Amino acid sequence: MGTPSFYGLTLFLPKPMTHLTLVFVVDDSADFRLLVQAVFKRFLPAYELRLFASGEALRHHALRTPERPGLILLDYHMQGLTGHHILQLLKRHPDWQTIPVAMLSSDASEGEMEACYRTGANSFLKKPIGLVALQGLLESVCHYWLDVNQPLALG
Repeated sequence: MGTPSFYGLTLFLPKPMTHLTLVFVVDDSADFRLLVQAVFKRFLPAYELRLFASGEALRHHALRTPERPGLILLDYHMQGLTGHHILQLLKRHPDWQTIPVAMLSSDASEGEMEACYRTGANSFLKKPIGLVALQGLLESVCHYWLDVNQPLALG
């Protein structure tokens, strides 16, 4: 196996450090990110949150730090690289492939969902409408993936 790369760039970082209470949210909607931030701040303070406006922003973060989340919430429909494309890149990289990824979309087709599951998505979730519904979804997803699920310990 060759040297790990992400988006074709070779990574020379210290050993990755997975933080099981850290959640990455990648979504190009500023309004959605604002709602997510409000829910985490008020209702999910036990979890750390990093927000990214695009797959490119996630890539830049990944190249600068060995920090790895316990969960990635990834919007399917984004400008530029789609969530599916980002998922493909994550699942090809040895430091990222075991991190649970839950895809989010308000209107994904059956074929889009199937493609994501075949690529390695762990969940495909319908984006809720409204703050209360978003709170319920985020509480459930974070509780399952970060508290109940037994992650694979690599190292």
